[in-house]
Amino acid sequence: MTFGKPDISAMTTDELAIFEAAIVSACTAHELAHWREDGYRRCVEIEQFFVKFDDYEYLEPEVTTQTYVSQYAESDASAPRVAKILHFFKGGQRMGYAVMEYINLVSPPVPEKVAEALEWLRKVPVPRDHVGIGPLGNGLARHQLFKNYKAPLRFSSINALELYLNKALTKRPRRSKTVTPVSLSGERLVFTQSDVDESNFGIDDEGKTVLLDFAEVGILPESFASHTMSSIDPFTVAVAKCLTWPDSPNLYSMSVIGYLLWMLHDPSLGLDKDGNSL
Repeated sequence: MTFGKPDISAMTTDELAIFEAAIVSACTAHELAHWREDGYRRCVEIEQFFVKFDDYEYLEPEVTTQTYVSQYAESDASAPRVAKILHFFKGGQRMGYAVMEYINLVSPPVPEKVAEALEWLRKVPVPRDHVGIGPLGNGLARHQLFKNYKAPLRFSSINALELYLNKALTKRPRRSKTVTPVSLSGERLVFTQSDVDESNFGIDDEGKTVLLDFAEVGILPESFASHTMSSIDPFTVAVAKCLTWPDSPNLYSMSVIGYLLWMLHDPSLGLDKDGNSL
């Protein structure tokens, strides 16, 4: 497949329709050829583009978040590199296709540089009009604490999330050890990469650290970022040693809550997005 005009914004309506059809065809062929493979991911390199595809409603918040962060990075010379989303469209069967610039990765990520990138991400200002916990757009927060790595509700505020976490603590066995309730009061909401896996970072041909895969990036309280960095994964441990984030007093309580949430049948705990009982 060869695209005659790499600048998508300059394509005519007819050219764009042909381009989108070619993207859908290439992604469909990729899925048919590889979906049985271990570690298969819905993404593919197509000439000068990198394309990620998935259910449109699932992908839209990721694209919205990545677009916002990449645009902010463009104004900061010290920022890590974030791929620009060049085009996002809906294809057949509710699928979404995010076409982004292809970044040539030349070496694996360096823990010290990844730590710097996470520090930068943490300082990206949250949009003034953003309401709630999680990615920009309409998606749910993703974090290992939640059952199936996904919040059951689009929590409307940090207080609603605190109410939810402490409701989970009431599900402990009656004679179990006392656990201090979680307190998120006074914590900032920050952009957080909830999956500090080595595959989510890289180094480009200019030596810049690259932030990859925004599926797990969202706006969360600082304790959630600290919880992510408490992982025993060797790469995460190496990155955590390079960070100077303050310790969170909520970590033990959150570890108990995480265990409980993964065991419970109804992860919503009978609450609404504001943390109130239904």
